[in-house]
Amino acid sequence: MEETQKLKSLITEDYEVVDANESISKIVPLLEKLEPDRASAILVEENGNIIGVIREKDLMRGCLMVNPHETKIKNFTIRTGILDINELSIERVARRFVEDSTPFVLVHMDGRYGAIFVSDFLQFVRSEFEGVKAREIMNPEVITINEYETAAKALATMRNHGIDRLVVVDDSHCVAGIITGKDVIDRVISPRGEARLGSGSGETNRSLSIMVQSIMSYPVVTAHRNDSVARIIELMTENRISSIVIAKDGIPEGIVIKKDILENIVKKKAPAGYNVQLITKDITIDDFDRKAIVEDLEKFMRKLRDFLGESVLFVYIKRHKENFRGLPLIHVRIKLSSENGTFFVTGESWGVEFALHATLKKLERSVLQQKEFLLDQRMVKKFYEEIF
Repeated sequence: MEETQKLKSLITEDYEVVDANESISKIVPLLEKLEPDRASAILVEENGNIIGVIREKDLMRGCLMVNPHETKIKNFTIRTGILDINELSIERVARRFVEDSTPFVLVHMDGRYGAIFVSDFLQFVRSEFEGVKAREIMNPEVITINEYETAAKALATMRNHGIDRLVVVDDSHCVAGIITGKDVIDRVISPRGEARLGSGSGETNRSLSIMVQSIMSYPVVTAHRNDSVARIIELMTENRISSIVIAKDGIPEGIVIKKDILENIVKKKAPAGYNVQLITKDITIDDFDRKAIVEDLEKFMRKLRDFLGESVLFVYIKRHKENFRGLPLIHVRIKLSSENGTFFVTGESWGVEFALHATLKKLERSVLQQKEFLLDQRMVKKFYEEIF
């Protein structure tokens, strides 16, 4: 009960509500009125009901892909879950952040709505991470790009790996900057599209052939792998950023994003054994197919349960625009947190079933390689103990 009351103090009504049937061009001016780190606080209403939210990056993408004066807001609305104010808990709020992939969680309260922003929530749980090291939750597979590559190469790399940011490195492979999909939109694509929104002639001299070095963000806020996650949260808050690069002598060793911290909360709150989290984007999976997918994932977890121990499987399924013989191109990203390591794999294929199974096969290979590695280590240790 005390936890619920404290979470209630995080709720704010600092947001805007827009009609789902308005054109997306009419809400662009709203972004200028909102605070920089809360630019996504736009709720979408239809027939008197809140049906979801629209994020700044979706709005800008929509303006660039379609005619913003003719396309309705509902086409770019993220359908989110809504928590009841009397049922708030750290686990439920964290789970909503993970599943909705939005910068705030919606809360229904006596006919009104409120929002809990991710920065406020992470500050709230910060003390729980004093004893947790960055190395325990970071993604060690840092996807990098050289500072002299093009913005087009950066976008292609992000798409291929299903991520929205890259660590930029120099020729010595030291951290030089960070580039996000939003950076490319804001500094390259968006200026050229401003004329379509009626906000000026736009900037025409930049193209996707521009070097990453020209549009990346720097200097980069870094931390050490042995720093506490509480310190990571503090750095994110102080600098109003959503990721921290973990580096040693300038060389990137990992990266921590806000979702990594939120996933860790879900993992800690999950019941003993294993837990499966399925998150989808730009695709609707009916209850029957979702149940079948979850059953396949649980079967996979049971198969490796003896080695993995207590574990949580996060599966992100995203649909791309391409189609082949009626099947959409599906991108799958999986993160498996277990007692014997954390594993990250990605995969793509036509149709959800094929994409998921192909990615699970890659995950199984990674797990079995780790299993063999640990077995070899134990055998070597036993050999030395017996001989010496």
